[in-house]
Amino acid sequence: MSRNILFYAAPLFLFFIVSCGAMKYQMINADMSRISLGMQQDTVIQRIGKPNHIVIAQKTEEGELEVYEYLRRELNLITEKHEDRPIWIYFIDKKVVEWAPGEDWQMGNAMTQSWLERYKQRKR
Repeated sequence: MSRNILFYAAPLFLFFIVSCGAMKYQMINADMSRISLGMQQDTVIQRIGKPNHIVIAQKTEEGELEVYEYLRRELNLITEKHEDRPIWIYFIDKKVVEWAPGEDWQMGNAMTQSWLERYKQRKR
C-alpha cells in the first residue's frame, strides 16, 4: 500500500516543483515592450502577468495612484551574475502613465512625489 502512495506521490510532487519554477521564471521576466502609455491596468496584467508587489495605492489630486512592481532577471555586467531587478509601473486612474526602475520604498516615495509634480505640470 505505501508503495502505491509513493508511486503516485513522487510524480505529483515533481510536477508541483517544476510548475512552481516555471511560474516564478515567467513572473521574473516581465517583458515591458508589451505595454504602452495609456494602457489599461487589466490589459497590462493580461500582457505581462500579475505584479510581484503593489508598492503603493493611494488617492491623489490627480486621481487614484497605484504602483506595481515587476521583477526582471538581468545580467549584471560587473559581477557577471544574473540579478532580479524591479521595474515599477505607475498607474493613475488605472491607466499607465510611466514605468521606471524600482527603488527602495523611502527613496521611491520621494521619487513618486517628484513624479506626481512632473505629471501635474504636464497636464496643465
